[in-house]
Amino acid sequence: MTTKTKIKLLFGILITLLIIYYSFKTLSHFDLKTTLHANINWFLVFVSVIITLYSNYVRGLSYTLGIDPNINRLTALQVVVIGHAANMILPLHIGDGLRFAFFPSNYSALQRTKLVMVPAIADSVAIIVLSMLAVPFSGFKDPSIVSVLWILFFSCVALSLLLVACVLFIPRIRNYVRSYLTVGLLNMMLWVLFSYVLLLLATWLGLAACGFGFAASFPLSLAVFAVTNLISFIPSSPGAIGLFEYGVIVGLAGLGINQGEALLAGLVLHLILYAALLPQGLVLYLIALHGKYGEAVKKILRH
Repeated sequence: MTTKTKIKLLFGILITLLIIYYSFKTLSHFDLKTTLHANINWFLVFVSVIITLYSNYVRGLSYTLGIDPNINRLTALQVVVIGHAANMILPLHIGDGLRFAFFPSNYSALQRTKLVMVPAIADSVAIIVLSMLAVPFSGFKDPSIVSVLWILFFSCVALSLLLVACVLFIPRIRNYVRSYLTVGLLNMMLWVLFSYVLLLLATWLGLAACGFGFAASFPLSLAVFAVTNLISFIPSSPGAIGLFEYGVIVGLAGLGINQGEALLAGLVLHLILYAALLPQGLVLYLIALHGKYGEAVKKILRH
């Protein structure tokens, strides 16, 4: 393990301890007994877990049916899921760096970097697009979050216009971008967007499982999806422990839900993510260790 990685782990552990401390301090006045004995529809929780699992498979299709059809579906799924699962137990989004190890062994470092960065940008665009629905359709009134959403939207528009200008007037950038502006890139964007629509559906069912009702849970899910995914951009504790729950509370508070009910929803939604990502990530990791890319993964882990 390199010194840089050790420093990141140490820094991440410190952030995690601080977040957990302040989370418990902030939530200490809540009646957790009521929360623990709440009437939760576990069948809907199970369905939400299954949809979350399937969303990862769809996210993997952004490679095989998108920007790199040479990657088989198992490898693509490993790249997606193992990174997500590692982020649930490691701080500072360190799991994102592990994705490099699971591409085909003959891929160069530059090629791996591109195949990590381009879908990551697509993730950001999909999150911003879907989060914008929280403003007109959820009835979300929290001024600070609404302002952030609009700022992100107009920033995305401004960056898009800047990119277009660079492509039009800078030949080197035009040649570089031309290699990506393909049908494969469009397919990748569509599959990534579809995967986040499935996550939004999983959030909707998770809130319905907490007793909010199907009709009422849809606008709530838009607000929760927007806030929690915006928070996910912040490299922090493993699985955004504490921050995720805080995001759910902020999102639901803007729609008139009391903090006790919002905390229950946050815990259930976080449980769904862990129940989906950790077992799936572990299975795929074991397959990778004993499969075609096992030696490459072991070599990277040793160094």
